[in-house]
Amino acid sequence: MPKRPAPPEGYIYIDDVETETGTILGIASRLGIAPSTYRKWRMAGIGPRTFRNGKRVLASVDAVDEYLAEQARAAGASHDSRPAEPRIAA
Repeated sequence: MPKRPAPPEGYIYIDDVETETGTILGIASRLGIAPSTYRKWRMAGIGPRTFRNGKRVLASVDAVDEYLAEQARAAGASHDSRPAEPRIAA
């Protein structure tokens, strides 16, 4: 199988890319999901902004980091909306 060239600087593909200097983590790895799951999310309009460049799907590293930060903020807001319940001593 021919090796895929590395994405342009500041961008990543959906899948990881092996280069001579190491591995460039893809969108799916950064999100902690399988590439097939991300492809389903993309078709449903979920996840970081991506675009096509020829046959390849790319996202900027900043867009992925922004999406993760947004998810962290949303998760933090849902946990802060209700105070913790006190533990009952047995």
